[in-house]
Parts: sequence; C-alpha cells; structure tokens
Amino acid sequence: MAITRRDWIKGSLAALGTFSGAKALGAICGITHAQGEGPYYPERDLNRDNDLTQILPGGASAKGQVLDLTGQVTNAQCRPIAGALVEIWQAAASGKYNHSQDPNPLPADPNFQYWGRTRTDANGNYRFRSIIPGHYPLDPRLTGIEPTGPGQYRPPHIHFKVHAPGFQSLTTQMYFDPKSYDDADLAKTVSDLNRWENVDPTLTVLFADTGGIRVGSFDITLRQTP
Repeated sequence: MAITRRDWIKGSLAALGTFSGAKALGAICGITHAQGEGPYYPERDLNRDNDLTQILPGGASAKGQVLDLTGQVTNAQCRPIAGALVEIWQAAASGKYNHSQDPNPLPADPNFQYWGRTRTDANGNYRFRSIIPGHYPLDPRLTGIEPTGPGQYRPPHIHFKVHAPGFQSLTTQMYFDPKSYDDADLAKTVSDLNRWENVDPTLTVLFADTGGIRVGSFDITLRQTP
C-alpha cells in the first residue's frame, strides 16, 4: 500500500526513535564544516514541514529521485542536541531555485516545496523527505564563484542551517556521491574552489537505493557558544 505524505510525516519520529541516541562513550565528534549561505536563501516564510516532495497532502508529487534524508545533531562530545531547528533549501530536479534572483532559465517545479524545517527529537535526530536537486550553471554575480572555463556548474547540493540554544548557528551544504558528478561540476569548499573530488568528505553523503527511494544520513556537530 502506498505511503501518503501524512503517514510519512506522522511516522518520522517513530522511525527516528529506533536510531541510537548517543555515540560511543568518550567519543569526540568533529565540528561540521561551515559553508556559505549562497544567494538563494528562501525569500518567504520558512513555516514549512519536513516533506518537500509535495505542497499539499494528496497533491501532485515533485519531479525527481526521492530522498529519505536523516541525521543526528550533536555537540563536540557526541551528545545529542534535542530541539535543534534544522532548515534546508535546495534547487528542484531541473536545477532551478524558487527565488526571484535565480537567472536559471530552466522551469521551476510547482509541486516541489523547495525548503523545509524540522526540530530534532530527544535523541538529536531529524528527518526530511526531498529529491536530488539538479546542478545549475555558475553565475559569479550570484554565487561568488568564478568559472575556470565554459559550461561549468555547481554540483547538486542541499543547503542547511541549524540553530540550537547554547550553540553557534551553523550554515553549511551537503553534497552527493562525487562519482555522480561530471567534469563540468564544481564545488566551493571551505577555503577555495576545487573540482568535485576535493569536496570535504564530511559534507558528502553516499545514498543507498532502498525500494526506489534513496536513503542517506548526514550527521551535524555544533560548536558550543563560548
């Protein structure tokens, strides 16, 4: 039987409850690398849910390969952070953002939510349903990245913002398996512009195919406020 949007959202916390609430005793978690916010942070209210694949329950679904994206938000001692606000935003499967400043001529997807938000549960876990975004042409006026040649693109990625009381807010980006990128795709790392193979590995998630849905986990570690 097909799982509806409402069933999926209601089942999110139940599924997350099966995850491990803490890592090994005495473990040290490295602080997640920050990356730029980019030019397409949502212009409208972020009062959205954690399922980006539909605008309304029972409505048409977004185009693209569906993702089940989970993860855990922790501190540097790998202890879970409950109640952290996790925001994501991304392009549609075409590579188009829902933003007035996006010059990409490819079509927007009226059935894709484009951004979402959720809070971590008692074990620091979060969950989103989305799609793999498309890559998009580099425009240095908007991205701040200068192409090194013609026909170059930003690789598929998902933007994250995470906030929690007592911790420094984090803005970063999550990338996909570098083997899925081609030579035209570029990525901006913490320090400079590099080919996709040089993307910081801690920001890359390898998604597995499970029944036609790509499943992966992106853990995030926040720095405590001094």
